[in-house]
Amino acid sequence: MAETPSLKNEWLHTRHNQWTTPASLIQDFLRRATGSTMAHISRVALGQDNEVYEVATTNHHHVIVRISRKPNHRFEAERWALDAARRAGVPTPQVLLIEQATYDETTVMFCIEEKVPGTPLDVLLKAARTPNVDKAIHQIGEILGRMHSVSIEGFGYLQPDAKGQQTSFTDIMLMANERETELSTAAAHWHIPAQKITTSLELLDTHRELYTFSTPVLVHGDFGPQHIFVEDDHISGLIDMQDCSGNHPVIDFVNWDAYYRERVPTSTLMTSYGNQEIFTDNYEALFYLALLREALIMLMVNAAHQNPHGIQGFLAAMERALKYFATAR
Repeated sequence: MAETPSLKNEWLHTRHNQWTTPASLIQDFLRRATGSTMAHISRVALGQDNEVYEVATTNHHHVIVRISRKPNHRFEAERWALDAARRAGVPTPQVLLIEQATYDETTVMFCIEEKVPGTPLDVLLKAARTPNVDKAIHQIGEILGRMHSVSIEGFGYLQPDAKGQQTSFTDIMLMANERETELSTAAAHWHIPAQKITTSLELLDTHRELYTFSTPVLVHGDFGPQHIFVEDDHISGLIDMQDCSGNHPVIDFVNWDAYYRERVPTSTLMTSYGNQEIFTDNYEALFYLALLREALIMLMVNAAHQNPHGIQGFLAAMERALKYFATAR
């Protein structure tokens, strides 16, 4: 999806500037996690949910400190997912500490993890492409396939017990249909014709037969170049699995296609993906249904956050999906 960097950065920095945890508290939890004190700290204004710092300690630890103010922070589930993905051959950071703290009547949850080596792929993609970067790009599908080899019990966001919270993939795909009133409000907010919403929900409902999938796997949930680190000519780390879930693999492909396909075509990921069997039969139709669902959900999320960034991209994704089914008839 096309981005407007200035608009995105302005909204993101405004959001992050609302969060300021006392340095003394960060220092205390850093000492618990690493046995050392900070030598250098810098704020990282990335993501929408956490206050984030990159820290170098006096004993040469390099760590990432994330601080959540949400009751459902999901750090425990993420730690399980990172560990499981690492066992499957995916380079992921080790979580050193997850603990709660209170200051000035504010309750926060700390998550401190190792900093993975290398440079985020999205940073490298903004520079001139090199042979090393190209080699790493052709490993993305392989890494994704390894993560998807991890079986999960249940669908939906992982809970602290590493299980999904929903019973079926159908529940996932019809989530927008269950929130029709909220979706209508969001559509009005973004000036989207009501008929487009009605058609979208009808398409999702009438293709229920494509949602028969009973073997959920570990899905990242926000799989993109900003979460993939590259060192030399290889992928050195996959980070930020806070949106991990038990799901169909198509969800990660759709997320990439919706936001990053102009940087790296989704077909590149598919080429190096291990399990080519998922791309047969009705995969294409399911892909566009999942893309449609993603667009509808994000229209609601951004309306709730009063965040205009990406709206045109979400609308474009919805139009792509609607065009696919109009042409297929």
